[in-house]
Amino acid sequence: MTRRTAALALLVASCSAGVPPPKPASRGADAAEPARASPSEPETPSVSPRGWLGVEVSVPPDAEGGVLVRSTVRGSPAELAGIVAGDRILKLDGADVVGPEDVVRLVAARAPGSRIPLVIRRGQGQRLLSAELGAAPDATSVMQMSFVDAPAPRLVSLEPVQGSVDPDLSQLKGRVVVLEFWAPWCVVCRFMVPKLNDWHARFSAQGVVVLGITMDAVVPATHAAGQLGIEYPVASDHTGKTTTTYRANALPTVFVIDKRGVVRDVLVGYSSDRLDRLERLVQDLTGER
Repeated sequence: MTRRTAALALLVASCSAGVPPPKPASRGADAAEPARASPSEPETPSVSPRGWLGVEVSVPPDAEGGVLVRSTVRGSPAELAGIVAGDRILKLDGADVVGPEDVVRLVAARAPGSRIPLVIRRGQGQRLLSAELGAAPDATSVMQMSFVDAPAPRLVSLEPVQGSVDPDLSQLKGRVVVLEFWAPWCVVCRFMVPKLNDWHARFSAQGVVVLGITMDAVVPATHAAGQLGIEYPVASDHTGKTTTTYRANALPTVFVIDKRGVVRDVLVGYSSDRLDRLERLVQDLTGER
């Protein structure tokens, strides 16, 4: 991780060992060892003994020091401490903060329940805040805290790869939407295809839209979708803007969005039990008005 890379002071799972990561314009970094997901070993909720702040930071565009807060996770220690997007963290636990990796390192070194002081700059003034660190949740839990019960972000700069679905959530109001972020190199993603093909075949008549989103360009995405036997619509997010907005730093990541455009659940990685729960949710949502 370099100082030019955005860092998430929260746990993020990876697709699987030995595969390259996706390449959005700004990425996250782990505050703990990444969880491993595999089709034969369902993802189970885990709690890290390391501290967790729940803030996304990046290198500021100027040379005035510190790191820029890009966002905070809802209900996280950062939000409860009063940290907001646009703040600049100058010191953490008495140490100067030079890059995002400093936040990750200093937070991970403290145990959950520890109170950690921060010096931030907000506007032209400095403030001293104190945050009580939580235990680092797993990737799915972080995504649920960040997105569930909130309006789904816009889909930006998507190009159709296959299928006739308009990749615009505003045009999909009144329909249940399942968004899957995937990549051809992601081994675990391949095990999602039969399940999502089944949902597409069974629920399309009830107004459910299954849409796969990949950062591959249209031509290689078309080839990969054919090779993998994907039958549901696919769109290319070659700019990475939508993937970044949805914080799909680990693949596969699946969002279920209700007819009002509100996120109702998120799954990171593969879990047959969690997929069964998502399927029941999708069925229930089709009956909502």
